[in-house]
Amino acid sequence: MASREPLTSGERGSLRRPHPMTVNETVIALIRPKPNLDLVAGEPAEAVAAARAAVDAPDGIGTLASYATEVALPVKGTWKNPAIGSARADVVLTAPEAGVPLLFIEVDNCTEEASVRSRARAAPTAACRPLISTAP
Repeated sequence: MASREPLTSGERGSLRRPHPMTVNETVIALIRPKPNLDLVAGEPAEAVAAARAAVDAPDGIGTLASYATEVALPVKGTWKNPAIGSARADVVLTAPEAGVPLLFIEVDNCTEEASVRSRARAAPTAACRPLISTAP
């Protein structure tokens, strides 16, 4: 995958685009949805034990509404109209109730060229510089 243009509605989560699937899996892993134990009743003991372990595990971070994907991080331009070449964060999480006011997540499954990956890593720092304060 050489570019990270915005996905069309038919491509979001599509198996034709492996990177979006990895991004989706990352969001699901962070949310940590709890299975309904009634639905695994009568399944093999291993399946019931895995479902029970997921229910007993700590809660995840945020809800589905806490996440946005393929968010432009404009080094130039505006948030609404980022300059060409601006990086995109694979996932942006805002869950202040969980102690995470803002988190940019880059999901890398080696399907993108190195130049795209390096731009994606450099842009969040450049985009956030005006927000970083050294004042006490």
